[in-house]
Amino acid sequence: MALSNWRTIELRVTENLNEAKDNVKYLQTLERYIEPLYEGTPTTIKETLPVLMNSIKMIHTVARYYNTDERMTGLFVRITNQMILNCKRYILSFKKSVKLVPTKKGQQSQDDSILWENDIIPHEELIEVLKNCLSLHETYLYQYDFTKKRLESMPKTK
Repeated sequence: MALSNWRTIELRVTENLNEAKDNVKYLQTLERYIEPLYEGTPTTIKETLPVLMNSIKMIHTVARYYNTDERMTGLFVRITNQMILNCKRYILSFKKSVKLVPTKKGQQSQDDSILWENDIIPHEELIEVLKNCLSLHETYLYQYDFTKKRLESMPKTK
């Protein structure tokens, strides 16, 4: 009985190890395309979106473990949230004169009230920055829909 329990545990551990290795392999392929989400601008992110979406499509069709709805949804949520954070940072810091204010956790955050001071940040410049962020949003939606349609048209795919 104890040997049977041990083998069951051993099989589960081996399966989980294989899943972890598989997930790491596929997520590493995304690393270079996700890096701009943290360090780039909306324009540089836009340039990498087609390749990022194609890589996610490949993972969805090939990966044994990572292609579940829950994992794909989680991945898209993280990508979307990081794009939003990137755009917020881009908007608030495109002028180096943006004020930083302390937060509850001791970190500094950017005060967005400066965006409305036309003498510090001309509205024309702000509008261009906002247009870049909106363009990223539109490109992201387009690439998502394009990739989704390509997946639907492929035989034997989810």
